[in-house]
Amino acid sequence: MDTTEFDHLPDELKEKIIKSRQAFLQARDMSDKISGSFHICNLSVSATADHAISISGITDNEDEKIAVQNFVLQTENVSSVFNGIEVLSNPTALSLVVNGKEFFVTALAELKTVVAQFHETAFVEYTLSGHAETTIILLRNSTHSFAIYLRFNGDAGCTTHNPKGTTIEMKDFILTNGQRDEYPTALLVDNKDGLEILQFYLLTGEMYPGIEWRKE
Repeated sequence: MDTTEFDHLPDELKEKIIKSRQAFLQARDMSDKISGSFHICNLSVSATADHAISISGITDNEDEKIAVQNFVLQTENVSSVFNGIEVLSNPTALSLVVNGKEFFVTALAELKTVVAQFHETAFVEYTLSGHAETTIILLRNSTHSFAIYLRFNGDAGCTTHNPKGTTIEMKDFILTNGQRDEYPTALLVDNKDGLEILQFYLLTGEMYPGIEWRKE
């Protein structure tokens, strides 16, 4: 990490800022490693200056929770781990329709396996349902996702909302039936959040809290 930008500061303040920045970078790096190796939904990782790591999120497997903790403890420059991951299983198989093909999923690992099958597909339409009358419809292109959460049949629903987007810049999506839709970036999230939306719904039947939603 380049610290020259802090050279003009008093030594004590410079040291505090550097330690804070190092902790932020360590937490971000750890979050990327956990996301790439484990099935954790709504993951949050923080670190302190003395390299204590705190983890929160949701998984559907107790072994996964323990494996994450062991993984972090074995990582260089980690002094301790607080593991706040919640284990929340979903015994009911949910219907996941992807570009017209139906799958049944009960676990995060199964969901990620199906999603991976369509990773190279330019436009994907997901419909995930099975928690009472609720449904998530999610459209994905190569960069963005748009989702709508329906509480019941006929509901106008809640759509994804991005306060950093605009109503001018538009992105194309193609539905399973071939229809081409355009949505402004004000309604779109990145595809990483799109996956989180599906994962969180699978385990809870609710809207992913890591983004903003707008009631239609």
